[in-house]
Amino acid sequence: MSVISISIVSDVVCPWCYVGITQLQKAIQAFHNNHPDTTFNIKWHAFELNPTLEPIDPSKKVLVSPKVEHLERKFGSLDRIKQMSEFLKERANSLGIKIDTLGGNIGSTRLAHESIAYAGQKNKQTELSIALFEAYFSRNEDIFSKDDILRVAKSVDGINVTELDDYISTGKGRNLVDDEIRKYRAVGGVPDFTIQGQVKIHGGQDAAVFEQIFERLV
Repeated sequence: MSVISISIVSDVVCPWCYVGITQLQKAIQAFHNNHPDTTFNIKWHAFELNPTLEPIDPSKKVLVSPKVEHLERKFGSLDRIKQMSEFLKERANSLGIKIDTLGGNIGSTRLAHESIAYAGQKNKQTELSIALFEAYFSRNEDIFSKDDILRVAKSVDGINVTELDDYISTGKGRNLVDDEIRKYRAVGGVPDFTIQGQVKIHGGQDAAVFEQIFERLV
């Protein structure tokens, strides 16, 4: 039996990260069809697309702003933003997922990253990350406060929301997330995948790109 390790640097408000994990999952499923004895060990790491947003104190009210206003400040042209949004929507639809980059709000993702760090203790990082992507991009739900995150986490089998509540409230994952954000700031953008510690893939690549790399490594 062979094990392929994959490190993912991601942010939960990154639409291309949602595309990227969807493509990766398709590649893993296809690869399993021909290599049923191969297993995958996936580890997620924190990245902040919007580091200037105020970090969250779990005991205080979360500051959010409309997503479209944030994008206008970041990219300037509303027409350009709408074109980008339409392209992403079509790409997502082709993969069987829904991505709306214009609706809903934006806020600090620090607590979401802390929740994903907790999920790593349960081997549920991928499941919680996908649940957060779905809530944010498919349903335009906020995923920034502790209550937001606990609501989403209830849908993930294997996540103990009482433990997660304590983990976030007491800041048990804060230093880990801070260290990861500093460490991975140099990647420049996300998603960023490292396979077997040696092969890097950047962006929302097609599933076939991942499959070709898996074939070379086993």
